[in-house]
Amino acid sequence: MKKKILIFCQFYLPGYRSGGGMWTIVNLIDRFCHQYDFFVVTGNYDSAGSKMPFDSVVTNEWNKVGNAHVFYFGGGNISVKTAISLVDAVKPDCIFLNSAFGVPSLRFLTARRKRLIWNIPVILAPCGELGSGSLSLKPLKKRLFLHYSKVVQLYRGIIWKASSEVEKKDIAAAMGQDVEILVAPDLVPRTILPGYSQQSKPKKVSGEVRFVFMSRIVAKKNIHFFLECLREVREGDITFDIIGPIEDKSYWSRCESLISELPGNVAINVIGPLQRNQAIYRVFQSHFFVLPTLNENFGYVLIESLAAGTPLLISDQTMWNELESSDVGWTIPLDRPDLYMKAIKTCVEMDEARFSEVSSAARAYALKWLDNASSDRSMAKVLEMAVNRASGDSDG
Repeated sequence: MKKKILIFCQFYLPGYRSGGGMWTIVNLIDRFCHQYDFFVVTGNYDSAGSKMPFDSVVTNEWNKVGNAHVFYFGGGNISVKTAISLVDAVKPDCIFLNSAFGVPSLRFLTARRKRLIWNIPVILAPCGELGSGSLSLKPLKKRLFLHYSKVVQLYRGIIWKASSEVEKKDIAAAMGQDVEILVAPDLVPRTILPGYSQQSKPKKVSGEVRFVFMSRIVAKKNIHFFLECLREVREGDITFDIIGPIEDKSYWSRCESLISELPGNVAINVIGPLQRNQAIYRVFQSHFFVLPTLNENFGYVLIESLAAGTPLLISDQTMWNELESSDVGWTIPLDRPDLYMKAIKTCVEMDEARFSEVSSAARAYALKWLDNASSDRSMAKVLEMAVNRASGDSDG
């Protein structure tokens, strides 16, 4: 009989607006459903910016969705009592949480702290929430909460799952050097754009460029920084496509103000959210992908962009620090806007021959990553350690 893994997450299929954290859960289940039975507890809506209930699932009941059983709680919230009853019903061998601060995770952890749930091994993937860039947003609230969590031992005895050595350091800095942290890169799809054709990429004319951004529009993604850079670029015909849901309306107002100040050679297309395949195709139709993020634990969208043959122009707050040496883009510190503008100028001036080189290199880089089985092995080790751990050892 297969071991059971119960996952608490804020968002899941059929949603598509909530970002990479959801897709890593989708891929986790896809990769390991032959070995484990997966049960997912999640909200019955798409994202923080789109709370219309799904009409294709039954709320507050178990649904079969792909390779998992999924319980969609209604009203955007889940009670501690409901979390307890779901754990009792499933009787999992392991709990997987993909957020340290998300409501479903906190409801489960609260019940666990009060010893209303028996001792089950817990894996927690904070998905970049403990990085310095993420903690810089609403810092007082988060600092107070982390202090409270240590006082009441909310995260006592869990296995922290970091996506990289960088995130491992972030977790240790926030939670203490003595916590248990295992590193396993976020899982990506087996294939991305399997019908990819380099000849179908848009031609690159020197003096013209199309940039694209694909992510949730929130302060952490720092899109206003790139708009500020574009405000200073007066040469070349520049198009910037913005794909993604507006989750922070006040932040988007700041971006709109910057857009109104852009010079006439810069055109902005605000596209909004798209289904994943449509969004990746729009990235494929672009020349360069932009993400001046304050923090990414993995950057799911970045591997998708590379697979689309679209080189990256990103901040240094990610694990992707070999872009320039691999000739697939730029990783630039946020305190060097001059280097961003230099990179923008290089993108504008690049001709077709040179673009074909870097675009092909981006696709090859992504294929090599997708073919690397070490991510699966690392994740398998984390899951095996948890499900095989004697319950008496999980207090840490």
